[in-house]
Amino acid sequence: MRHSPAHRLADRIRHGVAHGVVLAALLAGIAPARAADLTIALSAAPSSADPYYHDVGPNNALAAMVFGALVRTGPRLHPHPDLATAWSVPDDHSWKFTLDPKAVFQDGAPFTANDVVFSLCRARTGVGPTKSFTNIPKALTSVDIPDAHSIILHTRAPEPVLLMQLAGFSIVSAHSAGAVSFSAQENCGVAAMPDSAAFDHGPMANGTGPYRLLRFTNNDAIRLAANPRYDGPRPHWSHVTLRPISAAGARLAGLLSGDFDLIENPQAQDLPVLRRHGGFAWTITPSNRIIFLQPDIGRSPSPLARGPNGANPLADPRVREAISLAIDRKAITSRLMEGLGVPADQFLPPGLFGALPHPPPRPYDPVLARKLLGEAGLATGISLTLSAPRGRYIDDAEIAQAIAQYLTRIGIHTIVDAMTPTMFFPHRTKRDFSLSLGGWGYGTGEASDLLRHFVVSPMPARGLGGSDYGAYHSAAFDSAFLQAITTMNDGAREKLLEQATSIALADNALIPLHWETSVWAYKDRYTFIGRMDQRTDPDNLSLKAP
Repeated sequence: MRHSPAHRLADRIRHGVAHGVVLAALLAGIAPARAADLTIALSAAPSSADPYYHDVGPNNALAAMVFGALVRTGPRLHPHPDLATAWSVPDDHSWKFTLDPKAVFQDGAPFTANDVVFSLCRARTGVGPTKSFTNIPKALTSVDIPDAHSIILHTRAPEPVLLMQLAGFSIVSAHSAGAVSFSAQENCGVAAMPDSAAFDHGPMANGTGPYRLLRFTNNDAIRLAANPRYDGPRPHWSHVTLRPISAAGARLAGLLSGDFDLIENPQAQDLPVLRRHGGFAWTITPSNRIIFLQPDIGRSPSPLARGPNGANPLADPRVREAISLAIDRKAITSRLMEGLGVPADQFLPPGLFGALPHPPPRPYDPVLARKLLGEAGLATGISLTLSAPRGRYIDDAEIAQAIAQYLTRIGIHTIVDAMTPTMFFPHRTKRDFSLSLGGWGYGTGEASDLLRHFVVSPMPARGLGGSDYGAYHSAAFDSAFLQAITTMNDGAREKLLEQATSIALADNALIPLHWETSVWAYKDRYTFIGRMDQRTDPDNLSLKAP
């Protein structure tokens, strides 16, 4: 039976470096890993040190190094305590958390319930290009603070996966802003909220996480140091340098030359090079990140899609189905990605909560695709731009080029506009695209995570549908999905999620392409544990026992 993340509460023990590894290193005359410096080559740069600036992998990875959360997740995304030592569900509209009385911020200020309230208020104001993380505070009606080290969150409706959502929600310091109270006011009674610059270069980069932020430079080196006040396992490294290197070849060259200890996302063809060279190892970890196409469904005309009459061809469900049929997913994952992807026939990998046990097939059938375009009266005359990030996902720009060729073959003249992530995401937020390549990693481990952001109709007051850039709307989908996310019974919720997923797949609200497989390469004196959410955790790298 598949279990809800809200009930997978095992794995509550924090994990540190095995004593045997440290002892062996000392006996061998080698300094333990935590006394050393580590340099990591990132495949994509964090856009801000503000943990609420943008809900994307590079930003979330940096935030997890600097800031704590009420709960953390391990490599397989099971929740365990962090700033909350215990939790309970007093009723369907309440979550109660007992807070760690020993936790302190980097500047020595004690962590209290007031910091949780301030963090909810800061996120509620909405910062950054996508106003990320507003969904959690907007799900709440009130917050009770029985004492400094306990807090009760009251929700508008039952929130069965709130615990897993909070695992990705950073807690920031409130003491510089003074006491606050959670209320319906936009700023929760705070006169002025700190801006993102205060996190990038100022006093707000003050967390309870394992590392301190020494320097943040956008698209350049980020420097961290071990936090001596961290109330958890001692960090493995005295200093960590993060260097964003978008080109896979440059990351590989830096690893081979000794400039980097660990690199993200080496290409499949790089692994034989490392094997021949010797002295290196790699970790391959299946991820839950889905790569998909997001069509502009709700507008006509659309900025970068034109049919023979100037209208938006993507509004026709037959055109969206033709696009799906035109793409050879197996060829992309096996040849272009060289096995670092798995063709997707739905939004969630099989076996996770809410995934369809028997999804409808996603065949490669260009003949049927052309037939559907003919039935739609659009056999010729469609022009389309496929917008994609370059360097955010595995082979993203190359995949976009392959898709464009497939679409052109069935009569949809397609060009590709691939751009840096720092350009792509703001343009997508402004809905400048007609068809875009996107990705999503499931932080909650169940189907509702993607659907609540990208598919459900926008409901700003509830923090839902903020990434429905294609303006998809289905009353049937909304009905099933809104029931699902407020149903505490696991069995009933799972059936509703399957129902909602089936509707969205049939409509091609998003067109699933593949699930990524993540790779990290490193010097072979280390071992590394990869995370399903693709986040690079420096403390998952350890010295290998001799």
